[in-house]
Amino acid sequence: MMRAVLLFMLYCISSGAFAAPMVPETANVRGLLLSAIDARDGTAEAWLTGPMAAKLKNETKAPPNTRVKVSVSTLQVFRPGCKRLRLLLSMPTHKMATVKGTMEPFMMYYELNLCRDGQPPQVSPVGLGEAR
Repeated sequence: MMRAVLLFMLYCISSGAFAAPMVPETANVRGLLLSAIDARDGTAEAWLTGPMAAKLKNETKAPPNTRVKVSVSTLQVFRPGCKRLRLLLSMPTHKMATVKGTMEPFMMYYELNLCRDGQPPQVSPVGLGEAR
């Protein structure tokens, strides 16, 4: 019996059954934004590569081997295919000094309204739930 359990565990490990899901790489943030619009849970994430990642690492004086993670989440759905998205750029291993004097992992985000066709939705006070 113990041998069967051991063989099963070895099979699972070698087949990747216990492996964490792989986070893809992308140099195109636009594609990630569109993926979040299409995703059932409204999210998408990837490791950022290419010129945008290099510029961000250079500006923050991060070591060259630092990885930049992009996470997109949905804040609001205006209508099918049109959402308010939050794009979070982070470098989990690169710590920076804060105004409070502590060292924290680099993180910045921005929010935008976007439709599947690449255009911003026509937003009204009703759509945002607040008067303008």
